[in-house]
Amino acid sequence: MNSHFVTVKAVVIPKQGNSEVECEDSYCVIPKSSLSEQCFGPVVAVISDGASESMFARAWSNMIARRVAHRAYWVPEILTGPGPSFRYFINQLVGHWERWLARYIDQRVTDGRPLRWYEEAKLASGAFATLLAVRLDYGHAQPVYEGKEDGFWHAAALGDSCVFQLRGQEVISLFPIEYSADFGNTPNLLGSNANRDLVCQRTAFFDGSFRHGDDFFLMTDALAAWFLSTVENTHPGELKGILDQLRRFSRTENRSAFKSWLSSLMASGALQNDDITLMHICTSG
Repeated sequence: MNSHFVTVKAVVIPKQGNSEVECEDSYCVIPKSSLSEQCFGPVVAVISDGASESMFARAWSNMIARRVAHRAYWVPEILTGPGPSFRYFINQLVGHWERWLARYIDQRVTDGRPLRWYEEAKLASGAFATLLAVRLDYGHAQPVYEGKEDGFWHAAALGDSCVFQLRGQEVISLFPIEYSADFGNTPNLLGSNANRDLVCQRTAFFDGSFRHGDDFFLMTDALAAWFLSTVENTHPGELKGILDQLRRFSRTENRSAFKSWLSSLMASGALQNDDITLMHICTSG
C-alpha cells in the first residue's frame, strides 16, 4: 500500500474594515476530507479572488472555485491546456452563472425588489474573478517524470493568484507570476460573460513533478506579491522562519494570530489591504 498522502490547510481573512460576508475570496478542495485528514488519492485545490468593482464578485468567485475543483477532480484534462475539455467546461461554467443570475433576478421581482437601473448596468458588464487550480497526483502515471519524483501536478491560472512549490527552504516552482514587479492593478480575469476564445488564450497552464515532502502554498494576489518580494529580498537562511509561520498560520486554530500578523504587515506598508487567502498543501508523510 502506498503510504504517501496529502493534507490541505486553508484560511481566508477579509480585508481590514470588511466583514466575513463581504470577503470576495473563495476556495474549494476536493476531496473535502483532505482538509481534516490524510488523503491518499488525487487532490484538487482551487482559489478565486473576486474583483470588487464587479457586481456579485463573491458569488462568481465561489461558483468558479466549487465548479472548477469538482471538474478538475473528475476530468483532469481541463488543467493540461486550452483544449476541448477546457473550452467545454468554460461554456458550462458560464451557463451555470446565467441560470443562477436568472433565478436571482426572478427572486428579486418576487420579493418586490426589482433591479434598479444602476444594478442592471453593472450586471451587463458581468462579474469577474481570478482562477487558480492545482491538482496533485501520486504515482508515475506520466513517463516523463523519472528519478526521485513521487508524483506530478498540473495547474491552470487566469489572473494573479499564485502557487509556490517548495522543497525544504527553496522555492523550486512558481506560477503564474515569477517576479514581484510583475504584479499590477489590471490582472487578467475570468468574466461571467467573457469571450471563450479570449479565456483560452489568456489562461496559463503548468505541469511539473513533486517529491514526497514538498510543500505547495496557494495565495491570492496581495499575499503572493508580499511573499515573492520577501523571497527576492531575504537571505535563504532567514526564509525558514517565514515558511514556518505560513505553515502555522494556514491552520484554522491559528486564524486570530494570522489576522494580527497580517495587520502588522499592512500597518508597515509591506502588505496591501486586501482579502487574503492562504492554502498549504503538504505532501509530508
